[in-house]
Amino acid sequence: MKFKKHFGTASAYVYSILWTIISLVPLLWLLSLSFKTQSEWNGLPTLIPKHPTLHNYISAFANSPLPRFFVNSVIVSGVSLCLSLAFGSLAAYVFARKEFPLRRTLFYTVIAVRMIPALLSIIPLYVIIYKMNLLNTYTALIVAYMATGIPVVTWIMKGFFESIPMELEEAAMLDGCSQLKLFYKIILPLAVPGLGASAIFVFVRIWNEYIIALSLTSTTVMRTLPVGIKNALGSRMADYGSMAAYSIVAIVPIVVLFLCFQRYFVSGLTNGSVK
Repeated sequence: MKFKKHFGTASAYVYSILWTIISLVPLLWLLSLSFKTQSEWNGLPTLIPKHPTLHNYISAFANSPLPRFFVNSVIVSGVSLCLSLAFGSLAAYVFARKEFPLRRTLFYTVIAVRMIPALLSIIPLYVIIYKMNLLNTYTALIVAYMATGIPVVTWIMKGFFESIPMELEEAAMLDGCSQLKLFYKIILPLAVPGLGASAIFVFVRIWNEYIIALSLTSTTVMRTLPVGIKNALGSRMADYGSMAAYSIVAIVPIVVLFLCFQRYFVSGLTNGSVK
């Protein structure tokens, strides 16, 4: 029995280490490539640059619209994330605490929206945005990303709200607390782990999204980072250092967000799955 237990533990560690190596090596190789000179690109492959340089990053920012792409992604992702968290949390609270006709049906309908592939919805979405005269605007991208972000937040936060004792709300209501104040002052602070997990899921999805951003924007000044990097790939195909720098710049915000919310990530998912 002890042998099986130790063998299972050792196997889990080995699997975790192998999976970590498989996941990190491409990222470390990309980071290394972004600091290499052109002569090192064409030489023998090494993980550590012999002569580290910031030329690739300077070239990426100075001779391309990368800063504009980055700003567009920050604006669209930031606003979409905040609105998705706000509206999704409110919807999740209503589904978790209020009784009304067709509650379960409406909840599963909201969740079903997230299951529709972006490729299938892009044509009707384009037509709607075109009819509203919002093509090639921040508003178009924000509305489109909210439509996919709100269901994710609603799904995660509903289970989390259900795990919060009802007695807390009843005590606050007896003290004269309004429903909206109760939600923002008492319930939402207790749901911070769930918000952290939701924020990571929604932000990563929006930040990396390509199809919607490509379809709803038509000018360089409105392109987001994934679309901009794809366009740059055609003009800088042989410039490996600059392309690696582009990719690192796109990865950094996701890493920063995860580091900020990592302590909430696992607890938010596990606590929200209690019911």
